[in-house]
Amino acid sequence: MTTPLALTSALGSVSKTGRWQVPAQIDATSTMGSVLLDFTAADCPHAEVDVHVNCQAGRITLVVPDGWGVDTSALTANGAGVDVTVGGAAEPGLPLLKITGQVTWGRLLITGPDQLRTRQDERSERHQRHEQHRAERALRREHRHH
Repeated sequence: MTTPLALTSALGSVSKTGRWQVPAQIDATSTMGSVLLDFTAADCPHAEVDVHVNCQAGRITLVVPDGWGVDTSALTANGAGVDVTVGGAAEPGLPLLKITGQVTWGRLLITGPDQLRTRQDERSERHQRHEQHRAERALRREHRHH
């Protein structure tokens, strides 16, 4: 049996990405911070992985490879956003992530690597547009004062 993995973030961010060994139990806690668990390149020898989340006004993101299962039926959300874009039953031979715990005034995102990249690209484009508009406004303001 492997030792449970505990990731805790308070006003900061922690992540588990790249190549790593997935234990049978994971505890992810975010209090006004962010936790990222990226299973894309992870080695998972277990048929089921228990992922217990405790998200208090924070953000927890799980990046799940194609074919992995996701079960959120034991998850409690209070004033929170839970966005699951992948999952369901696991394909034969692939793991099932059983998500338990609670999300209170926070956000839980369970998504695939492609959807995550799309969201990041959209965020980056919005940020670039915002910065461009800000620079244009500053330039117009400067021209008015001269």
